[in-house]
Amino acid sequence: DEGQRSEHYDTDEEEDDVLTGLRDENVNSQLAVGYKHDRSFVVRGSKIGVFKHTPNNNLEFSTNISKVETPGGKLFSPKKVMLHAEDSNMILQDGTNPNALYRMDLEYGKVVDEWKVHDDIGVTTFAPEQKFSQMTGAQPFLGVSNNALFRIDPRQSGNKLVDANLKQYASKNDFSAAATTEKGYIAVASNKGDVRLFDRLGINAKTHIPALGEPIIGLDVSADGRWVLATCRTYLLLIDAMQKDGKNEGKLGFEKSFAKDSKPQPRRLGLQPAHVAQFQHETKQPLAFTPARFNTGVDSEETSIITATGPFIITRNLKQVLAGRKDPYTIKRYGENVMADNFRFGSDKNVIVALPNEVNMVQKKSFKKPTRESIAGPMTPVRRSAAHRLGRNDIVNSPY
Repeated sequence: DEGQRSEHYDTDEEEDDVLTGLRDENVNSQLAVGYKHDRSFVVRGSKIGVFKHTPNNNLEFSTNISKVETPGGKLFSPKKVMLHAEDSNMILQDGTNPNALYRMDLEYGKVVDEWKVHDDIGVTTFAPEQKFSQMTGAQPFLGVSNNALFRIDPRQSGNKLVDANLKQYASKNDFSAAATTEKGYIAVASNKGDVRLFDRLGINAKTHIPALGEPIIGLDVSADGRWVLATCRTYLLLIDAMQKDGKNEGKLGFEKSFAKDSKPQPRRLGLQPAHVAQFQHETKQPLAFTPARFNTGVDSEETSIITATGPFIITRNLKQVLAGRKDPYTIKRYGENVMADNFRFGSDKNVIVALPNEVNMVQKKSFKKPTRESIAGPMTPVRRSAAHRLGRNDIVNSPY
């Protein structure tokens, strides 16, 4: 009901003010892709832009949540966001308050609850309890601190951390990322570079894959649990969690431990040295990948991987990766750095891209093999491309 919507939602009457002349010092920082209602949400400072996915695979600016603030009225810029409860809510984290999370009611565009998680355990990251939980009304979700995993249940009175489902380590593991399968198996990675696989909360990991090098900054897992995808700054790691021999043959590393001498060897997915050299020559920046993702959808198989570094988006074909192809990736170059990227839900054909000041949906078929020409340009002109996607009047000087 429009009459009841929060004043934080910009109405159509205010749209001209919102979309022109609002070049602030903030840039787009995060992207949350809806599973249920074909919407994407882009965080920019203490604002959130809402975009519709159109039937012809474009994005259309829908509205702007102009003030993200606590129920007490403190403005904040979300450090991490997650869609929840059939995409009707968004869970937000304020980086200055790690012991609490906030629930935004997306119908009204307003934070309505502050959830104190625990007095002494800060939240490093959080994830759905099962891969597709956000499509359901399920309330609990997974929380991770630097040395613990736990269930967060907003229905619980007082602190929301469920003590019965807490697994805390004595040493500081420096956990950094988590992801879940369709059944709710849990993968957790760390800044030390190792990965742990659990079949449920509250117990020891079934499998511990030792560190290979760099800190892990992002994690994804296929719905069936077969593939675990970890992102490091300069390469990706693909782990096959299926056991090939021994007494647990056919079981996943989430379900049963690997024998000591048959732990999976992660595949390191890097870029060809010649491409890295040319990327760095073009951008004068080192590689810095965004968290890589599989395409995902209910009853759809993971076929592709998406990530970005600097102004380049890179997509990989999973079959070609597994077949050992030397450079199984294609690229698309922009005129500015890619801040966040993901596939549209239910598709591996369309990619949603957040640039510092624009958001757009691109077709994967427009990506090209990496060559001297495609790496150097012609760069995808940001203004024209986004204008094409969103309509010229929507995009001129838009904060999104």
